[in-house]
Amino acid sequence: MLIRSSFLSLCFTGVLLACQNTNEFIPEDPEDNELTCQQSECWDDQFYVCRDSSYIELFTRTFEWTGGDATYSVELPNNKRLWMFGDSFIDQVNDDGSRPSFRLINNSLVVEGENQFDTHYSGSRSNPQSFAKPPEANWWYWPADATLAQDTLYMFMHGFANDTGGAWDFYRTPVDLLVMNPVTLEIYDNRRLFEVPNISWGAAILEDQDYTYVYGVKSEGISKYAYVARTNSALSLPWQYFTGSSWSNDEADAAIIINDVSEQFSVFKVGGVYYLLSQHNIFGFEIYLSSSSDPLNNWGDKKVIYCTPESVGDIFTYNALAHKDVYPDSLLISYNVNSFDYTDLLKDVNNYRPYFVRVGNWQNQ
Repeated sequence: MLIRSSFLSLCFTGVLLACQNTNEFIPEDPEDNELTCQQSECWDDQFYVCRDSSYIELFTRTFEWTGGDATYSVELPNNKRLWMFGDSFIDQVNDDGSRPSFRLINNSLVVEGENQFDTHYSGSRSNPQSFAKPPEANWWYWPADATLAQDTLYMFMHGFANDTGGAWDFYRTPVDLLVMNPVTLEIYDNRRLFEVPNISWGAAILEDQDYTYVYGVKSEGISKYAYVARTNSALSLPWQYFTGSSWSNDEADAAIIINDVSEQFSVFKVGGVYYLLSQHNIFGFEIYLSSSSDPLNNWGDKKVIYCTPESVGDIFTYNALAHKDVYPDSLLISYNVNSFDYTDLLKDVNNYRPYFVRVGNWQNQ
């Protein structure tokens, strides 16, 4: 388990009471300024939020991986963490923080360890290619969630294609599952799970005591709905789909468990309580946290846990994810920054990258 040391922080006056009223993530040393703490009327005042400069700086790069989105993560053996990115820049950073060209690969991986930041992709630095590709020519993968079970890494990949070349004219192709070595990242197998996916399975994974739950998203216009299936830890037994009251072997019987989620979200369990973290489903700046007594439905007590300050003008943020095992006393959240004006991505590398915040007192809903 990769657990970073508990960074002590300097809080602004407006958040000091929030620090004092919680038993976790309390600043003790005003000389340590690694975290910038803030409070806002936008999110619920029970949450104590700091921008995590440790991870922000870690992903501020000028060579190899220098930008990407998705930002899923999973714990690896040997105290390491794997980060999974969609469209990624390799190198392409000028001295002034701009980019010389707009050349992306569709997915990349980063292994984080102590004093380690290793970028994984195919091809070469001068001609980088995606880490993984579908067998079909001219299709590509964007990553979804992953899980580690029985010394094997299982990573969902969502296939896409674009027949017109328009920036938003892509459409979904099959959902595949990569079976991998978690140490070398060698791909043992590529399993096709859904040839024509009705639901984008793998948006989130929850490893529970008896089952592994796989969550999927279905888009209808501007609305996005979440569904859940269950299987074993190796994702190999026949899936069963939650119907709203029971389980079915037929995907067509799957029922909506929550409305208006983002395309990528997180479901996790801490202390017998299940949590669902999602961002506003239409490129909104609000990040929400809901809780439930089970992993299926009854997602209530929905609260705004953070609002992204970068969402101004053409700049938008999306697909926040939780990384619950990084800190023992707080919750690490990532979100992605992008722009509707693609020239912004060339002007400043910080317009396309993940940002990170650390949240205290999040369990006391």
